[in-house]
Amino acid sequence: MFGDVTPALITYLADRLGGVRVASRVPDPRPPRLLQVRRVGGAAVPPVRETVRLDIQAWDTTDPAAMQLALAARTHVWALAGTDLLGIACYRVEEVLAPRLDDDPVTASPVAWATYSLLLRAGDVVPPTP
Repeated sequence: MFGDVTPALITYLADRLGGVRVASRVPDPRPPRLLQVRRVGGAAVPPVRETVRLDIQAWDTTDPAAMQLALAARTHVWALAGTDLLGIACYRVEEVLAPRLDDDPVTASPVAWATYSLLLRAGDVVPPTP
């Protein structure tokens, strides 16, 4: 029915970000430069689509570097609209929250994060809910 888009997006971004570690979980210890991709929600859109909401967090050693990494990821996420670059048809990309800077609550290191919604094709027909 629905595939897990997270591993496909991790591979896609890692291939395009030149050596940046991209993962769904933050390793311990966290490397100074890391991009985290996490599914944070979404919903089925019967009969053959789903929306997937994703947070992408970018850590680096300075505020400008963290923002540059987040903006680079943003460019590649936006490039998915109207393609099957993930091995799944992506009809639309929406930016729910644009990249913004924050401090990591544990280490106080710079982190920039954004939230995106992707409209994807499901593998099979999704039965409508009653």
